[in-house]
Amino acid sequence: MIETTFEDGIATVRLASPATANALTPAAFAELTAQIAAVQQPDSGARVLVLTGSGKVFSAGANMDVLGDTDAASLERAITGALLPLQQVLHEGRLPTVAAVNGTAVGGAVGLALLCDIVVAARSARFSLAFARLGLVPDTGLTLTLPRLVGEARARALLMTGADISAEEAAAMGMVHQCIDDDTFVAESRTLAERLARLPQGTHRLTRQAIVAGRLNTLQVQMEHEARLQVGRVLSDEFRAAMAAFVARRKV
Repeated sequence: MIETTFEDGIATVRLASPATANALTPAAFAELTAQIAAVQQPDSGARVLVLTGSGKVFSAGANMDVLGDTDAASLERAITGALLPLQQVLHEGRLPTVAAVNGTAVGGAVGLALLCDIVVAARSARFSLAFARLGLVPDTGLTLTLPRLVGEARARALLMTGADISAEEAAAMGMVHQCIDDDTFVAESRTLAERLARLPQGTHRLTRQAIVAGRLNTLQVQMEHEARLQVGRVLSDEFRAAMAAFVARRKV
């Protein structure tokens, strides 16, 4: 079950099946993708998207039991059919996304969190990269996202040993942006979301796309790419309004 609520421009999408530790079935992935896609629409009123879990866990990851006996081709279609649309609505959408990891995240749930722009975690949260312990390979993009965040040598060790790491360890190695004390986690996560919601909205998707482009570009090509993007922003009404507000504040 996925629940979406709106308040002051913040859309909170919550994994809400505490009886199953918010495990993600193919149907849950489809529902999550649909609700995020709806939130990304301009008429939703949302200015930032927060993804979190209910209860004491973020998510126990993918529920493989529901797949049952199937052939290889069908299983591959089921996995990619669940994950690729979700990645697309997160990475191609207009909204900045925050994963507020309120508790333990297991397997694919770790990958889901790392698909978001910014990840914060409660101090009691843990990240369980359990694939190797189950005889599985990592998915949900983890073989790409994790090495880029923590370095290939460390990512290889974490994934190949099926590591279970604390939120503090995750923050120290750059896997998440911030580890927050449990008693202030909800408030500080909201403060971060509010800050993002107050910013001009046209730049979030472009910044995300520029960072992705920079993985393959030379410095010169990347700076030329940035310049093209910047021209559009400098000529935008959002920039003019932001500059006018900045000048007005400076004169006070």
